[in-house]
Amino acid sequence: MADLGQVFTRGNVARYMVSLFDLPKQAAIMDPCYGAGVFLDALLGYGYSNVTACELDTALFENTRGKYPQYKLLNSDFLKYGGSNAYDGIVMNPPYIRQEKIDELGQYGITKETLRSNPIFSGLPSTANIYMFFIMKAIDLLKDGGQLIVIFPGSWMNARSGTEFQETMLSKCGVEKQIHIHGDVFEREALVDVVILKLMKGKTDINTVEEYLESKDGGLQSVSLRENKAFGEFSYPFSRLATVRRGLTTGCNEMYINPDFPCEDGGCFKPIISSPKSIDGYTTLNARLDRLFCPAEDAVSDEISSYLDFWKNKIIQEKKPKTLLFKINNSDKWYEIREICGEGILFSYFVRNDMKFVMNETGALARDNFYIIQPKVDKWVLFALLNNYYTYYQLELSGKKYGAGLLKLQRYDIEGLYFPDYERISDSDKKEMAALGHKLLESADASVIGEITKLVSKYSRTNYREITERYAAIKSNRLEVK
Repeated sequence: MADLGQVFTRGNVARYMVSLFDLPKQAAIMDPCYGAGVFLDALLGYGYSNVTACELDTALFENTRGKYPQYKLLNSDFLKYGGSNAYDGIVMNPPYIRQEKIDELGQYGITKETLRSNPIFSGLPSTANIYMFFIMKAIDLLKDGGQLIVIFPGSWMNARSGTEFQETMLSKCGVEKQIHIHGDVFEREALVDVVILKLMKGKTDINTVEEYLESKDGGLQSVSLRENKAFGEFSYPFSRLATVRRGLTTGCNEMYINPDFPCEDGGCFKPIISSPKSIDGYTTLNARLDRLFCPAEDAVSDEISSYLDFWKNKIIQEKKPKTLLFKINNSDKWYEIREICGEGILFSYFVRNDMKFVMNETGALARDNFYIIQPKVDKWVLFALLNNYYTYYQLELSGKKYGAGLLKLQRYDIEGLYFPDYERISDSDKKEMAALGHKLLESADASVIGEITKLVSKYSRTNYREITERYAAIKSNRLEVK
């Protein structure tokens, strides 16, 4: 059975979303993918009587159809639902399906081609994820002035497809509220940066109110805007000190990372750092390196040709990964990888315990579970400015917390860091920061981070003791959450 991208919303979050409606109780409401009925429960609790709801999953439909006799429940595909300008309000948690997997829903009559044939989706980018189609469909079904409450990945603003999607959506709606929410948002862990939007159809000139919430222990609590923005002590942005990008993406790690055949001269492999666990301390000098399959353009042996043929046939037969399937259909050298310079400072995409910025002294390639930071200033001074409690604290605030103490950092969290004014840091202090950076790398002694923090504290209104206690408290809170 195809993955329908179902991630079920917790009841407290669903009730909060329904509470955002400013509609009479007899208003026409739609829930496009009602799942186990959490939004239907919330709508019932708030007294809404005129509700229509769709659910594509037949098993879920059968399990819930008898629970809400007062509502019109349909075992149907919302994306094919007829009519427009029919509803006063829509509330939903759309499915989470990447654009590469949309065609896997062909058994339900859902493909990129069929979706693209509908003119209401004409403004969406070719890389649109399924939730973008759901949102545009919902907007089409709303009456003028109608309200859409939707929860979906917060990365929509930073995704490759985000700009076109924003332009298309905001040409038809205004955003009345943008609520960033983290914590226990879904019934099962879902590693996504989450945002709730309240959209108003046809009201494109309204001002957006931005809020921050945490879902915890069945309740919701507000988090101050200051607590979620960059640490207020500093004003010197990351962009003036460095750039950041994700590491190398293979498209199929099984094929490219440590393949199960030898290469006679070793020329078809390049060393790559593919896991934070392979790094000891704050340098890559002693990192355990994996092998990246990367054959030379002008020398493909019979052995390599056989290996490539095996994977080519496998990808064509299974029709995935889509990125490589597309390359197979468009290039004889579909297997080639565009290398990314790994020189600079590495930082893991996920943090479980300690923060750690690592100097890539070997310049080895790094996989896409790392960020690669390339300095614009002295790399050792930057190394120190990254490895101290002021920076770690900012990342604890901006990162998204999940189960088992996991913290997920997006690229924009790194780009959102602030530092003391670099031009106003004295030459002697820069020299000492660089020396401490060297000391941290050579000793791997975490106490050096405290020394760096003390030096940085000279340029902050928050003293060393206070920032140390703040960081220890927020880190402890993350690690203790079950």
